[in-house]
Amino acid sequence: MQQFFVDEVLNIGNHVKLEDDILYHLQKVLRKDSDYTFRLCDPTGRIFFAHLFDKQSCVVDDSSDENNELANQITCILSLFKNDRYEFCVQKLVELGVSRIVPYEAYRSVVKAKDDKKLMRLKKIVKEAACQSHRNRIPEVTNAAGIDDLKRFMSDRNYICYENYRDDSGIDTAGNITYIIGPEGGFDPGEYEKIVSFGFAPISLGKRILRAETAAIYLTSVIVSRCQ
Repeated sequence: MQQFFVDEVLNIGNHVKLEDDILYHLQKVLRKDSDYTFRLCDPTGRIFFAHLFDKQSCVVDDSSDENNELANQITCILSLFKNDRYEFCVQKLVELGVSRIVPYEAYRSVVKAKDDKKLMRLKKIVKEAACQSHRNRIPEVTNAAGIDDLKRFMSDRNYICYENYRDDSGIDTAGNITYIIGPEGGFDPGEYEKIVSFGFAPISLGKRILRAETAAIYLTSVIVSRCQ
């Protein structure tokens, strides 16, 4: 069943004016009429069921206490890398359940944060992925961060994935979690040392060197499996 996010707090019986992009998707892409029931999620995270009333609005019929969010808040600080792979990675992280994505301009990032268009596109991808995966909340996408900004995004548990770290002790998933994924080519040694000095504990993802997007998706999957 298709889901959309709306900006107003909903109640059963409400007539809701739908945004143009939602109406277009329902009427032109899905070719649905008034008999079709779809999901709406409001700013409180509640799920409602509605049907089209006319060409501009819908009627809210029912609600649900369904909660598809994780028990833990997960922040992924994701170093910038090539756009198509980056966008794919962000999409999958949202589907898996991350709460916040922080684009990070690492020392070795080939891609640089130049304008707001990339951020707007990322937010669009995140919203669409949250709809598709029936999330109760749209994950936050922050402005691109530099190394001195990273302390602002720390949680109860904080980790940095580092290919030269070989301790296989794993991670503690008690509480909210922040982890940092490096760029193509890995972290600069000085950069790594500075991040560790902030309080990020190094972890290993195994003996093999993973692409940045593989590392992010793999680690998120491991965390999610322990936080459901």
